[in-house]
Amino acid sequence: MMDDAFWQGKRVFVTGHTGFVGTWLSLWLHRLGAAVIGYSDDLPTVPSMYRLCGLEHTMTWLRGDIRDVDKLTAALRAAKPDIVFHLAGQSERSGIQPTVEAISVNVVGTASLLEAVRVVSREHPIRAVVASTAADCYAPREPVSLCGGEPGSAGKAGAELVVSAFRRAYFAAGTDEGPAVATVRAGHLIGGGDFGAGRLVPDCVRAAAESHAAQLPAAWPGGFRPWLHVLDALAGCLALAQRLFPPGGGDFAEAWNFGPRAGDARTAAWLAEAVCARLGCQPLVLAAAGAHQSGGAAATGQPDAQPALLDPTKAVLRLGWHQRWDAAQSAQHAADWYAAWMKGAPMRDVTVSQIAEFEK
Repeated sequence: MMDDAFWQGKRVFVTGHTGFVGTWLSLWLHRLGAAVIGYSDDLPTVPSMYRLCGLEHTMTWLRGDIRDVDKLTAALRAAKPDIVFHLAGQSERSGIQPTVEAISVNVVGTASLLEAVRVVSREHPIRAVVASTAADCYAPREPVSLCGGEPGSAGKAGAELVVSAFRRAYFAAGTDEGPAVATVRAGHLIGGGDFGAGRLVPDCVRAAAESHAAQLPAAWPGGFRPWLHVLDALAGCLALAQRLFPPGGGDFAEAWNFGPRAGDARTAAWLAEAVCARLGCQPLVLAAAGAHQSGGAAATGQPDAQPALLDPTKAVLRLGWHQRWDAAQSAQHAADWYAAWMKGAPMRDVTVSQIAEFEK
């Protein structure tokens, strides 16, 4: 699926490299021998996985807003990348990000990045662009229709439409002329290093660190969700980027799903309980129901707003991708990362160790 030798010496430009997913990707690319250049305006959280792993001192960071076409164009000219990973984006989960801001970052930011790629690729051969959106770009319960179940996720669907339009207009989809541009819709990503507000696993970790009961907020309704470890999603992104290279890269310039295998989707309550059990914190309290639910039940007192469960069949058949860590293993590895952090361990070593374990 993934050829380690391919990445030796490749120049890779990563937007949103200071985030949780971007840090995992940057460390993995460094391990594979690539030269990584990041583009971001700031550290998205405190604490920051990027800072905990010491990447500020080991990789190039070009600063700028993802919506600034001029800065993006200058950054790409300076970086001269072979491959671009577009990870910069925002989620409106739990109302943390204002709706208009989230849509602007996701839609205008994606358009700005692709416009900069279009301009710079006339001067330097950028071969592949992998743009990450999200599983919730789909309409609820309809894993084939782009819609999004709320304004924030509609912004992710909008980013998909922007990529599709740029691909048809400028990047000659289905040929090897110019960059081959693909999108990735991954499951609900979990793993160590996520410190985002209003996110389930970080909320459990904060509860463990502060020695109180973790609470499943009302913003997490019942229903099964396509939890996926961040390394599984990134393995798919790396394999896809390889296939986007000529010859034949244009044949892979389309949308791809990376999600858990059938039967491995779990409820939010199950995940919270699994992480809490591993960290040794107090039992889960369901905030909306006001009572503990054993066995991972998902009774939150809200209508079941089950998201689309991604179908990864195309990625399995055409990319050779497969989920390596199931939900239980993913929850375990995520909790172990945070346990090491709470003990003051060197987090770059911990993170690279998990990457090495995943590669086996």
